[in-house]
Amino acid sequence: MNALAPKRWWDDGARMAVEAANPTHVFASGADARAAIELAVDHPATVVSLVLADPVFDVDSDTGERLLNSVTVPTLVIASAPESDTDLGVAQRLAGDIDNAVFVVVDGSTNPVHTGSRESFHEWSSSFVTIAEGLALRSGTVLTPPTPLVEGEVR
Repeated sequence: MNALAPKRWWDDGARMAVEAANPTHVFASGADARAAIELAVDHPATVVSLVLADPVFDVDSDTGERLLNSVTVPTLVIASAPESDTDLGVAQRLAGDIDNAVFVVVDGSTNPVHTGSRESFHEWSSSFVTIAEGLALRSGTVLTPPTPLVEGEVR
């Protein structure tokens, strides 16, 4: 019986796991979002989902737009909004240009959201990963049913 796909941060072995054909949920923040998106485009059968925290990405370039339109894996874009007038345009546009993307704003959170609001980030990302596992099970790409994530599993 196979285990659920591991969750790996971009700087914590995600590329190696994906290129070794190990189904993986890829997490990235800031400027690492582009490399994680490229990985998902290049390996859609292995990247189970993308979770992008406060992504920094040039959504207005032709190559950026084409890249976003090529993403086929479920994607969560989660952004911090420390102030009511925080500009969320890049994160919102990024999520809007990816099919199967969900956009979440954590009001009052400092940037980056995964350290500024750990509990909210964990709740959103854990729920999203569980849903992505269910979608993968339905499509036949994951052999075991999804199970609830253990508290603290995703950092």
